[in-house]
Formats: sequence, C-alpha cells, structure tokens
Amino acid sequence: MLPALMLFAAGCKDKNEPSSKTLSVNPELITCPDAGGDYTLTLTSPNGAWSATTNESWIRVTPTSGEKGTTEVRIKISPNKESAETKGVITFTSGEEKVEMPVSRAAKAAPYLRVVSEKALNTPKEGGTYTVQVESNIKWSASSNTGWAKVNKGVSVNNDNITVTVSPATTPEETTATITIAPYGEGEAAGKQEVIITRGSTEATSLSVDPTEITAPENGGSFTVNVSSNAKWRVYKTWDMDWLTLSGSQDGDGNGSFSFSIEEATSMDAVSGILTIEEDRSDNYKPVVTQVAVSRKGKAAADLTVAPIAINAPAEGGHFPVAVKSNYPWTATTSGNFFSLSSTSGDGYSTIVVSVNPATDERENTGYIIIRTSFGNEQTRINIKRAGKEPEPEGTYVMRPFSVSETKQVYFAPGNLQYRASSAAYRFAPHQYDYIGAENVNISSAYSGWIDLFGWGTGYNPTFASVDDHDYTSFTDWGVNSIRYGNTVYGAHSWRTLTVDELEYLMQRKKSGTTMFLFGMAKVNGVLGLVLLPDDWVFSSELVFIAGTFVAGNYIVMKEVLETNNYTLEQWQEMEAKGAVFLPAAGDRLNGEVKYVSTTGCYWTSTSGFDTPTNLYAKQLMFSSSATEISIFPTNSVRDDGCSVRLVQDIN
Repeated sequence: MLPALMLFAAGCKDKNEPSSKTLSVNPELITCPDAGGDYTLTLTSPNGAWSATTNESWIRVTPTSGEKGTTEVRIKISPNKESAETKGVITFTSGEEKVEMPVSRAAKAAPYLRVVSEKALNTPKEGGTYTVQVESNIKWSASSNTGWAKVNKGVSVNNDNITVTVSPATTPEETTATITIAPYGEGEAAGKQEVIITRGSTEATSLSVDPTEITAPENGGSFTVNVSSNAKWRVYKTWDMDWLTLSGSQDGDGNGSFSFSIEEATSMDAVSGILTIEEDRSDNYKPVVTQVAVSRKGKAAADLTVAPIAINAPAEGGHFPVAVKSNYPWTATTSGNFFSLSSTSGDGYSTIVVSVNPATDERENTGYIIIRTSFGNEQTRINIKRAGKEPEPEGTYVMRPFSVSETKQVYFAPGNLQYRASSAAYRFAPHQYDYIGAENVNISSAYSGWIDLFGWGTGYNPTFASVDDHDYTSFTDWGVNSIRYGNTVYGAHSWRTLTVDELEYLMQRKKSGTTMFLFGMAKVNGVLGLVLLPDDWVFSSELVFIAGTFVAGNYIVMKEVLETNNYTLEQWQEMEAKGAVFLPAAGDRLNGEVKYVSTTGCYWTSTSGFDTPTNLYAKQLMFSSSATEISIFPTNSVRDDGCSVRLVQDIN
C-alpha cells in the first residue's frame, strides 16, 4: 500500500488533521508547484459507494468512483503554462455526504538562461578545446557563426555544458567567432547569451607581384614578373596552359623574379590562364598566395553578317537581294534547284541576288544557301522557301442561301478547310469533293503538306493533336483566320462554324409544298458524301435527286439511292452552279490513325457536348455507309478526334 500522500513535485503541502466527517480524504488539500505532479490520497467511505468530480481540465482523478471502504485515489496535475496561480476543487460524494478538496497550482516560473563560465575566450593560433557552462530552466540551442569554432551539440535543456573546438589559424590576421546560446521554442523571454572567441594569427607573410595581369598579342612573346616577399616562394601554372612555358627556376627566396614565354596563336580563339605564386612553408599553415592573370589574343575572328537570313517567296517567285559583309573572302553553296544566285563568291561587302523561279505545282519547296568564310570556317545559313501554286477551282461555285433557323440564313464555304503548317496557310479545298485522306497522319507543326482533319476548336492551333480530351476545353473557331480560295483571299472572321442547333434545323428543311428533305447521300465524281440543297432549290427531271427520310430519330437513306444520286463531274458542276453543297466522306483521325476514309464523314459543330469524368464531348455531323444503308445524324464525339470542317458565312 502506497503512503497516504506521495509528492512527486517539490514544494507540495498537505494538511493531515483527521476529519470529523464520515466521508473523508487524506490529505484534505493539495498545493502544487508550476510543474504540476502526481499525488496519491486515501479516501474513506464507510457508508457506501462514492464518486469524484473536478471543475478543471488540468486536474485528472483516477479512479473517479469506487465502492464502500478505503480507496487509494491518484491525482495528476498538469504543468502550469500561465503566469498566474490557478485553483480548482475535487468534489467527493457518497450518498448525502460531500467533501470538497481544494487544489492550487503555482504560477509558471520565469524562464532564465545564463552562461556562468567565461564569456570571452582568447585562444592561441593553435586553437584548442573549451567548455562553456550554461544554467537554465528551459530548452536552448547553441550555434557558431564560423566553421573554425564548432560546438559539440546543437540543442540541450536546463543546466548543461557545451564543448567548443577551435581549429588552428590559417591566416596572418586575428579572427573572432561568436557562440550564441538562445532559447529554443518557448522561453524567449530568457534572452540569448553570447560567448566571444578570439583566435591568434599566424606569422604575417609579405608577397606581391608586378605586374598582376599580362595580355600578349596574337604572336606571343617573352615576359618577366617581379616578386616582392619576405619568405620563400614558388610559381606554377594553375590551369592547363600548353601555350605558356616557364623559363629557368620556378623557386625564389625573398625579392626576385621569374620569366615565361607565350607561343604564337594558331587559331582565332583567345586563351587565358593563371600563374600562381605561393609562399613555400614548412608547417601546416595555409600559405599566402598571389596570382598573375595571363591571356593571349587569337587571330582576328571572321566577321560575317548576312541579311536577310530567310526568304519566303510567293508561288510567283521573284528576285531577292542579300547583303553579305565579311572581313575574309567568302563562298556560297546552295541546296535546291528552284532558285539561283547572281554570284557565288566575294570579298568584303557584297550584294547577291537570289532569283526564285515561279512554282509549277502545288508543292511547297524549301532550300538553303550557306555563306562560308575562307578563314575560320565562319558560316551563315539563308533558308529559302517558295509557296506552292494554288490550283484554280474548276467549274463555277455559286453560294445560295441555307436556312439554319427561323430567322437566319448562311452561305456554305466552297470546300473543306485545309491547312499547311510550314507556311501557316489556310485554304478552302479547290473542289467540294476534294479531301486529304490518309496523309492527315502527318499532322505536325513542321509538316509541309496539307491537312484537313482537326481537333475540336483548334482555330488558333490547327496542328494540335493531343489524345487527351481535357486539352480541348475551349473552342476557337477556325474562321478567325484569313483563308484562300484560288486567287481569292477571305479576311479573318469572314467565316464561322455551325452550332448543333443550326445543324439540326438545316437537316430538317423541306422543299416548300413537298415532303422532300433538302439533303441526301450521293457520289460526286466517284467520291461518297452528303449533298445539301439550298432553300431555293428547284428539282428537275434532268438532274434526278433522291432526298433522305427521317426514321426513328435518324435520317436514313437506302443504299439503292446511290445508284441514282451518282453524278459525273459535269453533272455535279451543273448542280454546283445552282448552289448545291457537297460534304465528302473524308474519314476520321483517331489516336493518330486515319480511318474510314471514303466511307464516313464527320464534321464539327461549335457546340460542346455533355462531360464525363474521363471524356469531354462535342457535337458533330456524322454520315456513313454500311452494307445495307447509309445513316446521317448529329452525334457526340470525343474532342481529340480529327474531323472535317466546313465553314459558313452569315447572310446579313
């Protein structure tokens, strides 16, 4: 059995006079220091079960209830973090009886931190080991402001010693270090303490050179450096300097000199290095050092400037002057057979003329000219690019009105949108039935061919081909760009993309007074696609056209229709002159692979579709040919698909 009261913290008081109450505790009060403590008291309850409660969170009672008889009760008092004394009560109850035990806890003691050993230490140049005594009632840290005076521990608590190790001096100057002992965490009010260590110096050495910097001409030469010193010294090359040779002895004692020679330059490169003059000591102290910076000029560098360094010629070609300025003779070599030079060599300042031949086909041509100096091999490249000849559309495309809402009509562009990255050029396909097909797999920012399958909304970045739909969160219309059609150039913002609502309205138009829709699948010049007829289309017996029908939410066209809607080039040109629009089945680019060319057409709208956690969708017009029938319907598609674009122009 534990004694009636066990005090685990200094300064506790008790009162042991017996109580006259039947329910009693011994002792009857607890007085604690700021650190708190653990206590045991004896509770006597002869008449029945008892319970204990307290009104303070810093007092913990164990157990809080018991049976009749005598029970040892443990009291745990938490440390006081406040600057004021705290008081509380533990209430013991048995039936109608009640005993209240007062508990008091002293205010937190003020923090202190002091160095009781010497605060100023003078050490010899050899250094040594020293002890610093610290008295404290808090956690504290010790640190040094220099590497040559090191403390053996960083953090300690209460009273403790630290050891400071001072390294030997390496310079001829007296040096000082500061050891800082500071509160760590709480207790900042204690303030920090400092110990200043002063270390003796090595014997001073006088060492200087004249000159301290030498710049040799390109033909080199011989040079002498004077040394002033009161000690022995030696000289050596700090860097790899095979172009410099030290002459005679490299050692000296007191005042003296040393000589060296520098070889003549054999290239345009300048070279540099360091000669180090070092005190020759016999002890372990760091020697005094001085240096001479040595450099040699290279042969005169080739100075070649060429302007311009890029020529972008139109398909018509032309003549382009190029200014060449060089301090050495130069020659020009070419790569490319679509241009020629007025001169292939020169000296000093010259002007050559680059004559670019007119393009004969649609291909873009690239080449270059290399201008190279006769000495130093200095060279500049001039890149030459000539645009391909734009094909002139055959036949006559006539823009007729198409209704896309109750109040709005549009004109369709004369062909699918196409883009060439190497010249950043947009155009409409030369014919409505033209498409690129499998070559769309070459999509890149450097490709010199044409593409016509685009990710959704890539008007500012048409070669963007990420396979992550979340990279296509916003729509930029392709119509923001200038677009060419033959010799016609449409300005920026002349065209736009249909919305899905406009598309659905367009596909539900019927010829006035009939049940015939104004669209249908067809073959034009052997190409499968979708024909759209303008609002004012007049059906005729000369050009028979079978339109689509609406079945179960989709527009369905039986394959037999294609036997009728199969037009020669001449027949199509006649329909085109009346305003008919043809969307070819140009395929789809899926994950970098081009599929379904000539069997499926997919055309973007500007309308985004619903989102899922893994995919973002956009609306498109899709039509395809199966074994038995052809379906035409608006649908959702992931935005990283590469689809065709046919723009429209609002009719004001």
